Amino acid sequence: MKALLLDLGQFNSWYLQDVCFSWHNHGLGMLATITHSDYLSLKYLGGFEELAKKVEGYGVIGISMMTSDYPQAIKAVEVIKEANPECKIIIGGIGVTVSPELLLRNDKIDYILIGEGEITLPEFLENHKNINGRVIKGESVKYLDELPFLDRSIYTYPLERNVDGWGESPMATILTSRGCIYDCSFCQPAERNHFGSIVRRRSVENVITEINNLIFKYDPKFIVFYDDSFMTNPKWLKEFISKYQGISFLASARADFVCENPDLVLKLKDIGMKVISIGFESGSQRILDMVGKKTTVTQNYRAAKICGEAGIKIFANIMYGFPTETRLEQIKTYDLCKFISGYDSMISPAYFTPFPGSKLGDECINNGLSLINENNCNRFGRDKISGVDYDFLDSFIWRL
Repeated sequence: MKALLLDLGQFNSWYLQDVCFSWHNHGLGMLATITHSDYLSLKYLGGFEELAKKVEGYGVIGISMMTSDYPQAIKAVEVIKEANPECKIIIGGIGVTVSPELLLRNDKIDYILIGEGEITLPEFLENHKNINGRVIKGESVKYLDELPFLDRSIYTYPLERNVDGWGESPMATILTSRGCIYDCSFCQPAERNHFGSIVRRRSVENVITEINNLIFKYDPKFIVFYDDSFMTNPKWLKEFISKYQGISFLASARADFVCENPDLVLKLKDIGMKVISIGFESGSQRILDMVGKKTTVTQNYRAAKICGEAGIKIFANIMYGFPTETRLEQIKTYDLCKFISGYDSMISPAYFTPFPGSKLGDECINNGLSLINENNCNRFGRDKISGVDYDFLDSFIWRL
């Protein structure tokens, strides 16, 4: 059965393509690698008219959907069915896992896949005519080392462009784990429902072998470890530090991990970590507690100091506009950002988005605070929840 896997990246735009959305879709890419399906990304097409021409002749078309992709996904389904009415459409991704009812109400969607697809999708492509019902539960991969390395030749450009402040271009993004051990309410339990409750990590040897293969084949100038949090397991990190001899890289951590393991952070810097991405989120202890971050403002400042004084560039993830957040708490967050900006850093502020499937997002939706719906649910822009003075926030947070 000839199959096509479709990435819903935004249509051709120099800004979106080169700056924001140049990074690879690893989940869909791995499925294409395993199933040997054709791969297509909308971000290199000029519009849905081009898509209609690309989908002819396929028996199955799979679509990867994040929550923010819903409008694009529905339009793509309509275009595909009109151009190729006999094909079967299956949609998967975390957007499906958290909101399956949105997809099931559209009868042009033949199947939805909840959870991971590396085991289940190949079985579906072989036997989809014998499947009863429209909902398919994906089986999780127990040992990530059993997966092949991502075939980057499926992408229009095997290497990726870097966002200013992250590092050099061209780069390669790599995932070393799946899942997250933390319980931040702006994210969980959506991720856990998709990847399961156990965090799985590839072996150090497996990761380094992939990096060496990438360097030999494509010669990237920089690596981004694209895990939710690269620094969670000190034992794994110590082995990685002892064996890594690759190129410069970015890795992610939490403020508490940096404070509790400064020696590991400095050793990572010694072997090539030029940038560290930290989710500071807020300068208010009440907000940190409310969202279940389980870090402290003191740790935020100390982590920035440790990294900054070591000469590691800090990519600071910040969120404003939480429900009940006061103007004073917003100013405290801005003060934290000013402190971080005293070092080599890039401040990346965003407004809290009440994504469905997350604890805090669902609370906002259920309590009538959410100003978004399935047609405008993305992490960019403003006007996410009621009660937030976005004009006030706009007036100062973008100064740094």
